[in-house]
Amino acid sequence: MTNKQLIIFDWDGTIMDTVPKIVNTVKLVADCHQLARPTDDAIRQIIGLSLDVAINELFEKPSMTLTLSQSYKDIYVNEETPSTLFPHVRECLTALHEKGYTLAVATGKSRKGLNRLMAETELAHLFKATRTACECASKPSPEMILEICDELNIASDKTVMVGDTTMDLAMANNAKATSVGVSFGAHPVSQLKPLKPFAIIDQFEQLVDLF
Repeated sequence: MTNKQLIIFDWDGTIMDTVPKIVNTVKLVADCHQLARPTDDAIRQIIGLSLDVAINELFEKPSMTLTLSQSYKDIYVNEETPSTLFPHVRECLTALHEKGYTLAVATGKSRKGLNRLMAETELAHLFKATRTACECASKPSPEMILEICDELNIASDKTVMVGDTTMDLAMANNAKATSVGVSFGAHPVSQLKPLKPFAIIDQFEQLVDLF
Protein backbone atom coordinates (compact mmCIF):
# COMPACT_ATOMS: atom_id res chain seq x y z
CA MET A 1 0.00 0.00 0.00
CA THR A 2 3.04 2.28 0.10
CA ASN A 3 2.39 3.78 -3.35
CA LYS A 4 -1.32 4.51 -2.83
CA GLN A 5 -2.62 8.07 -2.86
CA LEU A 6 -6.41 7.83 -3.20
CA ILE A 7 -8.88 5.86 -1.07
CA ILE A 8 -12.43 5.62 -2.40
CA PHE A 9 -15.19 4.44 -0.08
CA ASP A 10 -18.57 2.92 -0.70
CA TRP A 11 -21.21 4.39 1.64
CA ASP A 12 -24.01 1.92 2.47
CA GLY A 13 -22.65 -0.97 4.53
CA THR A 14 -19.12 0.44 4.55
CA ILE A 15 -19.16 3.89 6.13
CA MET A 16 -22.71 3.80 7.44
CA ASP A 17 -24.83 0.96 8.78
CA THR A 18 -27.79 1.53 6.48
CA VAL A 19 -28.39 -2.09 5.46
CA PRO A 20 -31.31 -2.75 7.90
CA LYS A 21 -33.00 0.47 6.74
CA ILE A 22 -32.61 -0.50 3.08
CA VAL A 23 -34.00 -4.00 3.74
CA ASN A 24 -37.03 -2.63 5.58
CA THR A 25 -37.66 0.03 2.93
CA VAL A 26 -37.75 -2.55 0.12
CA LYS A 27 -40.26 -4.62 2.08
CA LEU A 28 -42.48 -1.59 2.57
CA VAL A 29 -42.29 -0.84 -1.14
CA ALA A 30 -43.49 -4.38 -1.85
CA ASP A 31 -46.34 -3.96 0.63
CA CYS A 32 -47.33 -0.61 -0.87
CA HIS A 33 -47.73 -2.15 -4.32
CA GLN A 34 -49.13 -5.51 -3.14
CA LEU A 35 -46.10 -7.43 -4.36
CA ALA A 36 -44.38 -10.38 -2.73
CA ARG A 37 -41.71 -9.28 -0.27
CA PRO A 38 -38.18 -10.23 -1.40
CA THR A 39 -36.16 -12.14 1.19
CA ASP A 40 -33.63 -10.33 3.36
CA ASP A 41 -30.81 -12.14 1.57
CA ALA A 42 -32.12 -11.16 -1.87
CA ILE A 43 -32.28 -7.52 -0.80
CA ARG A 44 -28.77 -7.58 0.66
CA GLN A 45 -27.45 -8.95 -2.63
CA ILE A 46 -28.59 -5.88 -4.61
CA ILE A 47 -27.21 -3.28 -2.20
CA GLY A 48 -24.64 -1.23 -4.07
CA LEU A 49 -26.41 -1.31 -7.41
CA SER A 50 -28.08 1.85 -8.71
CA LEU A 51 -31.69 2.02 -7.57
CA ASP A 52 -33.42 1.28 -10.87
CA VAL A 53 -31.16 -1.70 -11.54
CA ALA A 54 -31.67 -3.02 -8.01
CA ILE A 55 -35.46 -2.64 -8.15
CA ASN A 56 -35.64 -4.36 -11.51
CA GLU A 57 -33.54 -7.29 -10.26
CA LEU A 58 -35.64 -7.71 -7.13
CA PHE A 59 -39.13 -7.42 -8.57
CA GLU A 60 -38.60 -8.31 -12.25
CA LYS A 61 -41.36 -5.93 -13.34
CA PRO A 62 -39.72 -3.57 -15.86
CA SER A 63 -42.95 -1.67 -16.50
CA MET A 64 -43.11 -0.75 -12.78
CA THR A 65 -39.44 0.06 -12.20
CA LEU A 66 -39.82 3.84 -12.22
CA THR A 67 -42.89 3.72 -9.98
CA LEU A 68 -41.26 1.32 -7.52
CA SER A 69 -38.05 3.36 -7.48
CA GLN A 70 -39.97 6.53 -6.65
CA SER A 71 -41.83 4.71 -3.88
CA TYR A 72 -38.48 3.57 -2.49
CA LYS A 73 -37.19 7.16 -2.39
CA ASP A 74 -40.35 8.42 -0.71
CA ILE A 75 -40.46 5.64 1.88
CA TYR A 76 -36.72 5.61 2.67
CA VAL A 77 -36.71 9.19 3.94
CA ASN A 78 -39.39 8.46 6.54
CA GLU A 79 -38.53 4.83 7.37
CA GLU A 80 -37.61 4.88 11.04
CA THR A 81 -34.87 2.23 11.26
CA PRO A 82 -31.85 4.11 12.66
CA SER A 83 -28.76 4.48 10.49
CA THR A 84 -25.45 5.26 12.17
CA LEU A 85 -21.81 5.42 11.24
CA PHE A 86 -19.94 2.20 11.92
CA PRO A 87 -17.71 2.39 15.02
CA HIS A 88 -14.60 4.58 14.69
CA VAL A 89 -15.38 5.67 11.11
CA ARG A 90 -15.04 9.37 11.88
CA GLU A 91 -11.74 8.96 13.70
CA CYS A 92 -10.27 6.67 11.05
CA LEU A 93 -11.26 8.87 8.12
CA THR A 94 -9.75 11.84 9.92
CA ALA A 95 -6.54 9.90 10.59
CA LEU A 96 -6.20 8.87 6.94
CA HIS A 97 -6.87 12.44 5.82
CA GLU A 98 -4.22 13.74 8.21
CA LYS A 99 -1.76 11.16 6.87
CA GLY A 100 -2.11 12.85 3.49
CA TYR A 101 -4.36 10.40 1.67
CA THR A 102 -7.00 11.79 -0.67
CA LEU A 103 -10.45 10.43 0.19
CA ALA A 104 -13.50 10.03 -2.05
CA VAL A 105 -16.88 8.26 -2.21
CA ALA A 106 -18.38 6.06 -4.93
CA THR A 107 -21.90 4.96 -4.03
CA GLY A 108 -25.07 3.47 -5.42
CA LYS A 109 -27.01 6.15 -3.53
CA SER A 110 -28.58 9.11 -5.29
CA ARG A 111 -26.85 12.48 -5.22
CA LYS A 112 -29.62 13.87 -3.03
CA GLY A 113 -29.35 10.94 -0.61
CA LEU A 114 -25.57 11.09 -0.35
CA ASN A 115 -25.52 14.85 0.16
CA ARG A 116 -28.13 14.56 2.91
CA LEU A 117 -26.19 11.91 4.83
CA MET A 118 -22.84 13.62 4.38
CA ALA A 119 -24.35 16.78 5.84
CA GLU A 120 -25.99 14.90 8.71
CA THR A 121 -22.76 13.07 9.59
CA GLU A 122 -20.58 16.16 9.03
CA LEU A 123 -18.11 14.15 6.95
CA ALA A 124 -18.32 16.09 3.69
CA HIS A 125 -15.14 18.11 4.31
CA LEU A 126 -13.03 14.92 4.34
CA PHE A 127 -13.87 13.90 0.76
CA LYS A 128 -12.29 15.54 -2.28
CA ALA A 129 -14.64 13.93 -4.81
CA THR A 130 -17.84 11.89 -4.89
CA ARG A 131 -19.78 9.97 -7.50
CA THR A 132 -23.30 8.56 -7.23
CA ALA A 133 -25.59 6.31 -9.23
CA CYS A 134 -27.26 9.44 -10.66
CA GLU A 135 -24.05 10.39 -12.46
CA CYS A 136 -22.37 7.16 -13.53
CA ALA A 137 -23.10 3.66 -14.72
CA SER A 138 -24.08 1.22 -11.98
CA LYS A 139 -21.42 -0.82 -10.24
CA PRO A 140 -19.54 -2.98 -11.19
CA SER A 141 -18.82 -0.63 -14.09
CA PRO A 142 -15.48 1.12 -13.37
CA GLU A 143 -16.93 4.49 -14.39
CA MET A 144 -17.24 5.95 -10.87
CA ILE A 145 -13.64 5.13 -9.98
CA LEU A 146 -12.25 6.27 -13.31
CA GLU A 147 -14.12 9.58 -13.19
CA ILE A 148 -12.88 10.25 -9.67
CA CYS A 149 -9.32 9.39 -10.70
CA ASP A 150 -9.58 11.71 -13.69
CA GLU A 151 -11.01 14.56 -11.60
CA LEU A 152 -8.25 14.26 -9.01
CA ASN A 153 -5.49 13.44 -11.51
CA ILE A 154 -4.54 10.26 -9.65
CA ALA A 155 -3.96 7.00 -11.52
CA SER A 156 -6.21 4.04 -10.77
CA ASP A 157 -3.20 1.89 -9.86
CA LYS A 158 -2.55 4.32 -7.00
CA THR A 159 -6.15 3.96 -5.84
CA VAL A 160 -7.83 1.72 -3.26
CA MET A 161 -11.57 0.99 -3.26
CA VAL A 162 -13.09 0.05 0.11
CA GLY A 163 -16.47 -1.67 0.05
CA ASP A 164 -18.76 -4.32 1.47
CA THR A 165 -20.17 -5.91 -1.69
CA THR A 166 -18.97 -7.93 -4.63
CA MET A 167 -20.00 -5.00 -6.84
CA ASP A 168 -17.54 -2.72 -5.04
CA LEU A 169 -14.66 -5.16 -5.41
CA ALA A 170 -15.51 -6.01 -9.02
CA MET A 171 -15.66 -2.29 -9.81
CA ALA A 172 -12.16 -1.91 -8.41
CA ASN A 173 -10.91 -4.86 -10.45
CA ASN A 174 -12.49 -3.42 -13.60
CA ALA A 175 -10.77 -0.08 -12.95
CA LYS A 176 -7.39 -1.73 -12.28
CA ALA A 177 -7.50 -0.43 -8.70
CA THR A 178 -6.71 -2.26 -5.45
CA SER A 179 -9.67 -3.31 -3.31
CA VAL A 180 -10.26 -3.81 0.40
CA GLY A 181 -13.40 -5.59 1.59
CA VAL A 182 -15.25 -5.10 4.86
CA SER A 183 -16.94 -8.02 6.59
CA PHE A 184 -19.59 -6.01 8.44
CA GLY A 185 -21.75 -4.90 5.50
CA ALA A 186 -24.20 -6.47 3.04
CA HIS A 187 -22.21 -9.38 1.57
CA PRO A 188 -20.51 -12.18 3.53
CA VAL A 189 -16.77 -12.80 3.41
CA SER A 190 -17.37 -15.99 1.41
CA GLN A 191 -18.64 -13.85 -1.46
CA LEU A 192 -15.92 -11.22 -1.18
CA LYS A 193 -12.90 -13.53 -1.20
CA PRO A 194 -13.24 -14.72 -4.84
CA LEU A 195 -12.80 -11.09 -5.97
CA LYS A 196 -9.28 -11.22 -4.48
CA PRO A 197 -9.21 -8.05 -2.38
CA PHE A 198 -5.89 -6.98 -0.87
CA ALA A 199 -7.48 -7.51 2.55
CA ILE A 200 -10.83 -7.99 4.27
CA ILE A 201 -11.20 -6.04 7.50
CA ASP A 202 -13.53 -6.83 10.39
CA GLN A 203 -13.32 -3.43 12.06
CA PHE A 204 -12.97 -0.03 10.44
CA GLU A 205 -9.91 0.89 12.47
CA GLN A 206 -7.98 -1.94 10.82
CA LEU A 207 -7.99 0.15 7.66
CA VAL A 208 -5.65 2.71 9.19
CA ASP A 209 -3.15 -0.07 9.95
CA LEU A 210 -3.13 -1.13 6.27
CA PHE A 211 -1.85 2.32 5.32
